[in-house]
Amino acid sequence: MASFVLVHGAFQGGWVWQRVAEALAERGHTAYRPSLSGCGHHRHRPDVGAGLAAHIRDIAQFIADEGLIDVVLVGNSYAGLVCCGVAEVLPEAVSRLVLVDGILPVAGKSFVELGGESFERLVLEHVEQGGTVRPWPLPAFGVGPESAAWFQERLGPFPLGAFIEIYPGSGAVPTQQRAFISCLPVKNPMLRAMAARAEAEGYETHALMSGHCAPASAPLELAALLHRLAKGMAAPATPAHLPQLDRRLLEDMRLQLHLTCRRLAGCGEEPSSAAQSAGSKACGG
Repeated sequence: MASFVLVHGAFQGGWVWQRVAEALAERGHTAYRPSLSGCGHHRHRPDVGAGLAAHIRDIAQFIADEGLIDVVLVGNSYAGLVCCGVAEVLPEAVSRLVLVDGILPVAGKSFVELGGESFERLVLEHVEQGGTVRPWPLPAFGVGPESAAWFQERLGPFPLGAFIEIYPGSGAVPTQQRAFISCLPVKNPMLRAMAARAEAEGYETHALMSGHCAPASAPLELAALLHRLAKGMAAPATPAHLPQLDRRLLEDMRLQLHLTCRRLAGCGEEPSSAAQSAGSKACGG
């Protein structure tokens, strides 16, 4: 089974991946969920000197110290920049890259520059004295009411450098097997542009019915999709008249709906091969 390294987005920590990691472990995988400098359980002591380069070093050093190989590296949101950087500096250790509504890098540009003027204003409005940025309002993360309190009480400040520091890598398309998961129905134009760019750059594209912070808003569904990707399961064929991206999104949504129905019916989380092609009558699929 696979070794996953799960990297969190801004203001969060390894805690956000807890339920995904548990679900992956139940499927026989090993899942690590490190926290970036000054984040997670270190949020009481923010690292104002950290930035994108330091966060890339955090994860690269973690993988090296743990002696991990054949890693499935997964990043949500901001962590797309981090994971692309790690994939470039550790090509021998990272075999697959998965971005969940992830930000794709451009050489010579910062996160703020990629986001445009409206994103820059948002960052500046949340800058605190001392060089940190306070978390966005909760709705921006797309976390549902069942997880809102758990999520919000664990958020912490994030270093301004992560937003304004120039991407330190080449910005080249990663050489690893790679996939991009779009969280729908997120309407953020930057994220939609990232999804379109990922498809153009040869990422295997998938969809998840989830808020932007999928590890918190749809952990079991995300774990099921990551499991499928680790096993190299291609999406079954769907109507040929649909564009390739739309065919994959449609199939991902159908499988997620089937998974949810099975859970509610008490039939477990993992759909059988027969269920993937025709649905499970016994479980209401």
